[in-house]
Amino acid sequence: MAKVLITGANGFIGANIVRAAIEEGYEVKVFVRKTSNISTIKDLQIEFAYGDLREIESVSKAMDDCDYIIHGGAIYTFVPMWFWADPAKIKAIYDVNVYATDKLMEKALEKGIKKVVFTSSESAIGMPPDNSIGDEKLFATKKELPGHYKISKYLGELVAIKWNKKGLPTCSILPTVPIGPYDIKPTPTGRIIKDFMNGKMPGFVNTKMNVVSVKDVAMAHVLAIKNGKPGERYIAGNKNMALRDFLRLIADVAGKKAPNISFPKFLVIGFSFLDELVTWKLKHKDPKTPLESVASAEIRVFDCSKAWNELKMPKTNLRIAIREQIDWFYENGYIRDR
Repeated sequence: MAKVLITGANGFIGANIVRAAIEEGYEVKVFVRKTSNISTIKDLQIEFAYGDLREIESVSKAMDDCDYIIHGGAIYTFVPMWFWADPAKIKAIYDVNVYATDKLMEKALEKGIKKVVFTSSESAIGMPPDNSIGDEKLFATKKELPGHYKISKYLGELVAIKWNKKGLPTCSILPTVPIGPYDIKPTPTGRIIKDFMNGKMPGFVNTKMNVVSVKDVAMAHVLAIKNGKPGERYIAGNKNMALRDFLRLIADVAGKKAPNISFPKFLVIGFSFLDELVTWKLKHKDPKTPLESVASAEIRVFDCSKAWNELKMPKTNLRIAIREQIDWFYENGYIRDR
């Protein structure tokens, strides 16, 4: 039985990747920090390896008996780009998402790992100037990377491409906007569903995005072990839709009324600026609406057929994914009712 090492296994996408790998018959080893919250994976039949991505020897040791690596480990947080930003937090993002990725792939090549599947982001995809549908051929420009997290994921993917050229088979999976179970943090999209279910969403910003079941994203990673072509990138997405329509779909699934107020973007940016200033600078907490998240609320729609055709990635009905996320939130105390 082939063995796969999964980094970032306790996160939203990672916890689903672990389950997809088990489903596909792989022996699974997960790499996590000893201080990590492993509640999303603790009851699974998997092996644990402990360490920190910034401590390359701990990563190297975890690789020893593995055939493949799915590298989903990253610091996923939006930090301010302004004068009140925390330099230590910014440094940590690049240390983990870029430099540790570089060292991991260097060790993987030395140890003869057969393939590394790298978790990138749809933000690393460049959009056509006319806001039409994007695909894997375009890379993001500086204008399309409005924050440190997005920049770091873009640079991390370039690292994967570099090591593929050096002889380590790598390919990249670029999730769009995933929804579904085990969203423990929760993610920005998860917060949309949580706030909606808790009656805390009076309106929305008029934008378009691509939404996908996180289970499909996870399966795309696992299928890429066998089906992914070295050096290629795959957008793991499903349906392009306006945020208004996404909220209506959530409302229909939950039997609730959808918000119908569309806020102008400049108003939301102004609110986010104040939220960051007060929350970061004065309260020393993460803001509810970080500017990086708002700044990226542009039209980002994609052609995902490459992942569907080459990886054989499934396309789960979004109603199912929404219901799974609502149910998981309810069972874990994030929302009051379902």
